[in-house]
Parts: sequence; C-alpha cells; structure tokens
Amino acid sequence: MGLAPEYILVDQQKFSKAKLSLDNHVYKNCEIDDCDIYYSGGQYELIDTHITNSRLILNHPAKSIYSAIQIFKMKSPGSRIVSE
Repeated sequence: MGLAPEYILVDQQKFSKAKLSLDNHVYKNCEIDDCDIYYSGGQYELIDTHITNSRLILNHPAKSIYSAIQIFKMKSPGSRIVSE
C-alpha cells in the first residue's frame, strides 16, 4: 500500500517571471504570468488559477509520455488515447 503524496498548497499568490513546479502542488486562486512551469508527471491541482503567457517544461518521465502520445497519434490514425 503506497502513501498518498503530500501536496504543497499555494493559495492566492501572484507569480510573474518565476520558475514553478507543478508536481505535488495545489495552486488555488493564483495568477501565473510569463512563468516557466516544470512538470515531471506527478499529481497536481489547479483550482481557480489563471495561467497566461507561460511555458510548460516537461521533465522525465512526463517528457517520455508526451513523446509516446505524439508517436501514437502519428502512427495510429483513428485510434484514441484513453485515460482511466
């Protein structure tokens, strides 16, 4: 039996030109503008958070998952990607 991730709650914050992590974070009522948002594939939540002019930067394993999805879409026309 695994342990649930411990989330870092970020509430009512404004970020501009910052480097943020998405993994294991809950951004609630935040404003994110012109930021680099790093994601490795972990759990996260965005609750009433607005993101503008920002970049999602994928690290491993998220980068590998993205590549697999792109290859699947190219090589398997008409197939679907399903999340359960």
